[in-house]
Amino acid sequence: MIAAFPFLVIVSLILGTAGCQTLKDHQDSSAKEQNRTDLSIARAFLEAGSPDKAMFELRSVLETEPSNAQAHGLMGLAQLALMNPRKAVQHLEMAWKLEPRSEAALNLSSAYIESKRYDSAQKIIASGLSLKETPPYRNKERFYHNLGLLAERKGSLIAAEKAYRKALEENPTFYLSRARLASLLDEKHKTDEAKTHWEIARNSCPGCFDATNQLVKYYLVKGDLRTALGLVQDYKKIEGLNPMEAKKANELERDLMSARSKTASDRPQNQPR
Repeated sequence: MIAAFPFLVIVSLILGTAGCQTLKDHQDSSAKEQNRTDLSIARAFLEAGSPDKAMFELRSVLETEPSNAQAHGLMGLAQLALMNPRKAVQHLEMAWKLEPRSEAALNLSSAYIESKRYDSAQKIIASGLSLKETPPYRNKERFYHNLGLLAERKGSLIAAEKAYRKALEENPTFYLSRARLASLLDEKHKTDEAKTHWEIARNSCPGCFDATNQLVKYYLVKGDLRTALGLVQDYKKIEGLNPMEAKKANELERDLMSARSKTASDRPQNQPR
């Protein structure tokens, strides 16, 4: 019985236990601090377009904290970017299970869409939209955008257009939905309306090359090479362009310059320039 032990022994046992616990707490605290650092690094890699490097950082976090919802969420996004939707679903389902938040539902819906699990995507989007959070989720347009993607994958272009327009009601500056809506209008041969949306998309995301590229195509069809070339040259003046986007712009400018030179050489010598 404890009462039979000398007081000094009891104190020694308590101090010994406390000492071990203090060391363990310190180790746990250090590990969690390192994990927070690794998560920040992984997020930065994802934002920089390096999902492979993000995955490397996240593996160490999940080894020490297998129930870290944020790590599962970021790993799911990394796997999705690496075109591995099955693995992405596994991690994003875990993130949703651990912390059922709007962001987790949104990311999981993207993975379901890429995995062609359309019914699952529809359900998780509905769950995400119905969540009551404090503060409220501020990016609901992303759910409607995914509904548009889902409708497109299922061949329902009318529903897709409706969803993209709903997303733009939530956030008129949301580039992804604006670009998809413009593409759908192009497919319907509503070229002037599509052109208007590409112009808005270009203003919303000046560094997004696709909007400029689509406007260039529009003016080339109209025979306005000068405006088309001007759009590309204006685009190239933007600071901090993604290297791949900048390369596309250089190639397009070269093609347009070549076309202008050919047009000039084909013009009769006595024709006014």
